[in-house]
Amino acid sequence: MKGCKLIGKVEGECSAGHRVGEEFDSKLYSEKANKSLRTPNMCGFFYDAIFPYLVALQFGGAFPWEEDKDEFNSGCPDNNKVVIKVKRIRK
Repeated sequence: MKGCKLIGKVEGECSAGHRVGEEFDSKLYSEKANKSLRTPNMCGFFYDAIFPYLVALQFGGAFPWEEDKDEFNSGCPDNNKVVIKVKRIRK
């Protein structure tokens, strides 16, 4: 499952500069480069909040509360001003 892609799409705007429709490649590991990755240009607080969910999706996990087992929605710790929907794309 490490080879899957994780694409995050922002829903909302915030003072950190995130805008509606902004997308991130959020995968945590690149087999090709044999190294771990971090999502660039994402607010650190927001990234810290979604990191455990990214790990679960990257390595084959799913969330029982989500209808689509290849995605999750998570809100920013700043009172959910921004929400990100992350979708796992299997290769």
